[in-house]
Amino acid sequence: MRSYTLILIPFLLALNGSKAQTLQVMSYNIHVGQDAANMDQLKNMARFIKMSKADIVGLQEVDSVCRRSGNVDQMKFLAEATGMYYAYARHFAFDGGSYGIGILSKFPLSDVKDHRIILTSDGKSAAATRALLTAKIARGKAEILFATVHMDYRDSNSRLAQSGELVKLLGAVKSPVILTGDFNAEPGTAEIIALKSILIDTGKDDDLSFPAVKPVKKIDYVMVSKADLVKAKGTRVYPVVFSDHLPLMSHVKIKSRDR
Repeated sequence: MRSYTLILIPFLLALNGSKAQTLQVMSYNIHVGQDAANMDQLKNMARFIKMSKADIVGLQEVDSVCRRSGNVDQMKFLAEATGMYYAYARHFAFDGGSYGIGILSKFPLSDVKDHRIILTSDGKSAAATRALLTAKIARGKAEILFATVHMDYRDSNSRLAQSGELVKLLGAVKSPVILTGDFNAEPGTAEIIALKSILIDTGKDDDLSFPAVKPVKKIDYVMVSKADLVKAKGTRVYPVVFSDHLPLMSHVKIKSRDR
């Protein structure tokens, strides 16, 4: 009877362990593959992402076949160099190609969407739009919605309007949500407070990420939905200066449920 108990206990522990999974989630503004001196660092970025063992990465400031960055399809290059799946959404056409945001994932992506969010000068009238890229990722019985965004760097009213759109869109999602991005807003600002009405910041207020050399601001984030299906286990900022931003990675624990 004792030998049977010793076999049964590990089996039960394994079952319990299968009810939650930990994902390593990164947000990285890659500054079109260049450092602060505008020197090409795309290969170094790819090596870093691969060595970090990130499961999913939200990327901002991505070029797609632009002259200024050597006509490289940067998302395709990063995906091939890291062995990950990828998705890309453009903000706008630029310099012979386009400029936008992307997702890298060790797991297949489905239902990839480019939601256009407003870009305003006064927080009210939409003069243009920018991309909000989302994709569904299945892990066992759990399905998450992963999103990445690059919010307006010029105007807090525009960012607040964008935050409102994000809250409306992501707040309606029934599955766990992970949002990554360069929000261009520091902790305690109205736009961050708005996002935190439905999301939890996985990091600390002193996770400084900009500029890459001697950072003084936290403007890059990994956030997760407040639902008990998602728990954050901490965020690390990496001191690698391949971009003008530092990358950060959060360990997110997701409880499985039937899809």
